[in-house]
Amino acid sequence: MRLFLPCLLLLLTACNSSGDNKEKDTVTNNSPEAITNEQATAIVPVKLRADQIPASLKFRGKLNEAWQWKDKLGDNILITSFVAAFDDKQKSEYGEEGRTAELNAFHFIKKDTAYRILWKISDAEKACPFDITTEFMKGSIMVTDLDSNGIAETTIQYKLACRSDVSPAYMKLIMHEDTMKYSLRGPMWVKAGADDKFTVTENDMNLEKLPKKTDEYEQILQSFGRYESEKEFATAPAAFLLHARKQWMKYVKESFE
Repeated sequence: MRLFLPCLLLLLTACNSSGDNKEKDTVTNNSPEAITNEQATAIVPVKLRADQIPASLKFRGKLNEAWQWKDKLGDNILITSFVAAFDDKQKSEYGEEGRTAELNAFHFIKKDTAYRILWKISDAEKACPFDITTEFMKGSIMVTDLDSNGIAETTIQYKLACRSDVSPAYMKLIMHEDTMKYSLRGPMWVKAGADDKFTVTENDMNLEKLPKKTDEYEQILQSFGRYESEKEFATAPAAFLLHARKQWMKYVKESFE
């Protein structure tokens, strides 16, 4: 990979096309060591092996992780999966042929004797002619009950990128409680030069609330490591946003080592 500075001004369009992607979210009406002391103990998620997933549950792609728990909604199973990069025979907006890779998440719920879909997410990097990245952040999938209402929240975090240089991937953090969805989205932070330092804090990670730089180059640099907005959390319990901010900071620094 080559140094990203020469193409920095094109980063959010040509170098990394993920920023304009909107995950497809369809709604129909952690292991114990990953659970912190602030979470209620009544909901205990258990990690499932592939052979422990009920045969009736159908999902696209290869299994990434599966979790099962019980709450007020019933018996729940969360499945995350991926489809490795493949030649899609499609062309990008610039007429280039490339590959597509996908990420999926499925929340199944059982009441009485059968499971049904509560919600599902499908996201992808499509027609990428460069290096393609679609990855769940390791250790980021969580099942919590932060508001102690007996209904679990799920947190899924992943990154997407199509790039030919050292530019940051686009990260998404998506929380659900029942069918309610809350998310943070924005470019990760990457060290581009020897003198670069990570300066993003929980007090200034919301790009929307910062004074906008007048220079386009400075605007792009300012966006690195920050999410674009937290508007989707406006009606959520305060604990949800505090949790999301903490998780954002935990994974936002990207390394190519």
